[in-house]
Amino acid sequence: MKNDEFQLKVSPRMLELLSKDLYTNIYFVLAELIANAYDADAENVYVYIDENELRVEDDGLGMSSDVLGQQYLVVGAESRNSNSNAITSGKKRLKMGRKGVGKLAALSISEGFKLVTVQRGRNVGVFIPHRIEHDNEYLHVLEPSEYKLKRISEHGTAVIMENPKITIPKLQSTVINNLSKIFPNDISDFNIHVIYKGTENKLVPDERAVMERLASFITIGDEKTYLESSLTSEPIIQKKHIDEISDTIEMKNSNGSLETLPIKIYGWIGTYKTSRGMKKEINEFSDNYLAIFAHNKMGLRNVLPIIGKNRVYESYIVGNLYIDAFEESAFPDMAGTNRQGYNENDPRWEWAKEHMRTLTDEVVKMHLDYAKLDQKSKTRDKIDKQKKNEKQLNEKLHKVTNELKDNISSQLKGDKAPSKDVIGKIVEDQMNNMREILGLKTTVDANKKKIMISHTLADKLIADVIYSMLLYNGVPKEDIIYSNGPDPETNLPEKDIYGYLRDFFVRSASTEMIYVMFVTSKNVVDVDPNHPAVSWGELMEIGACWVTQKDHWIFNINDFKPENPLNVKDKWVAIYTKSGNDGDEIISLTEAMINSFCTKILQTCSQCGYKPKTFENNKKYLVDNYVEVYEG
Repeated sequence: MKNDEFQLKVSPRMLELLSKDLYTNIYFVLAELIANAYDADAENVYVYIDENELRVEDDGLGMSSDVLGQQYLVVGAESRNSNSNAITSGKKRLKMGRKGVGKLAALSISEGFKLVTVQRGRNVGVFIPHRIEHDNEYLHVLEPSEYKLKRISEHGTAVIMENPKITIPKLQSTVINNLSKIFPNDISDFNIHVIYKGTENKLVPDERAVMERLASFITIGDEKTYLESSLTSEPIIQKKHIDEISDTIEMKNSNGSLETLPIKIYGWIGTYKTSRGMKKEINEFSDNYLAIFAHNKMGLRNVLPIIGKNRVYESYIVGNLYIDAFEESAFPDMAGTNRQGYNENDPRWEWAKEHMRTLTDEVVKMHLDYAKLDQKSKTRDKIDKQKKNEKQLNEKLHKVTNELKDNISSQLKGDKAPSKDVIGKIVEDQMNNMREILGLKTTVDANKKKIMISHTLADKLIADVIYSMLLYNGVPKEDIIYSNGPDPETNLPEKDIYGYLRDFFVRSASTEMIYVMFVTSKNVVDVDPNHPAVSWGELMEIGACWVTQKDHWIFNINDFKPENPLNVKDKWVAIYTKSGNDGDEIISLTEAMINSFCTKILQTCSQCGYKPKTFENNKKYLVDNYVEVYEG
């Protein structure tokens, strides 16, 4: 060799290093072996799972000794790099595999595996170890006594992993459910059979399984519109159909020449109605995902961590998007080595990422619409039930009142007045008869709102802080009336606050109180021409509070002076605001004002039966998150 000539040599240990951390769980391993069976034109693939052995057998074409040695055992030999070799020879399928490393999947969970392939009835078997010690080392050729095939005889391939280095799932249904998420489409003439500890079940891919759990649903393109029929019949379910998203991208092909590539996205995306019951196991597939598929195989399990914006409702998203251009054979391979990621510098990825973000934005918006309608419906049902209970309580109290008068009057008749003990016994007996009614009163009280935040829209900044402080101290959203709040639980149907107060506090037989927290400022009396009804709304709430004689606190902004009928005798919380450098309004409070603010929050929570956090914790939370301490 000349002094200026060099040769790159690959260590035999490279096989071990490549396979060690290539696949993160058993399902991706099985998926690679199933994909190999698909590319071998198999009609059936049999996945055997037991404590002592994992086995994947298929009835595909099998391999001759030459193909085994010159193609399969060449690690990293690209199996397709042009449209001419992108289709299988027999069934003309678009190949799933490409990199030539899928065989390493078995090595990632075993010390080595037996490969047995059959073609024209002739068996060839070798043992492939996870470590090769020396250059030019030959593999051990298996004798027929060293293996036993279970399903194939004339043609096919078996990958046998004995004593796998992985914990197998506890249930067959778990295996089937997770594999069906990797292969969600019913592929004609290709069947996946799962034999779990001797029990066989066929995997029946069906994306419709999650449809009845969805609150919102978007189909992209026509391929998945049939799924809409599996949604529940609730009228408030949000659904939409849009055309497939398509475009062309000019980029270099595998030969380095510029070429125009058509690209499109089709599939579906939705949100669950609730996160209750969603699977979030570390070792299994979460129910919350947005998967990407190409050529009928999963390329990325969940793209949400990459494109998401950390919004609460993103945790409700589920969907499958199909982007076949990601696997276009005549263009560079953009999939990660373990097929669980993509080259983010590829122009196809940049294009798709922008459109996927738009889809998630739209489905989150639809979910918010669903949540508002759903809460409105639930609140309306709850109020209807409250009205029914209120009516029953009034009727029963009226009935018992008359019975008490009649019963006690009848027992007090006569010339001789009864003793104190006798009267006490009469009252005790009558109170025992009222237990059912007293229980109904408890039910009525429990379903009432406990706290109302009364404010003008212009003073929402302060109202939001009060609301946040109440939640911080454990007050449930459902117990608060906050008409302009961010959560639908605090809103009443049609925002009929006055009707609610009338029905459940003025006309009620229950004596349960509501505590009103008034945010007062010049906006109460100076009507904003852009919001002409805002101030009148709060004035009506003040009047309603005065009529019901309910307890309340005043959070007064700047130099405004609240007046009767508000309780101006008690010291109100003084709040001052100023404009920040960026024009935003800042809450600026002295130490005394902060103390007063926290005290009123704590008193309200305690009087309503909640156990608030400590004064020190409240003060720290208020200062750290919402106010600027004024030292002047």
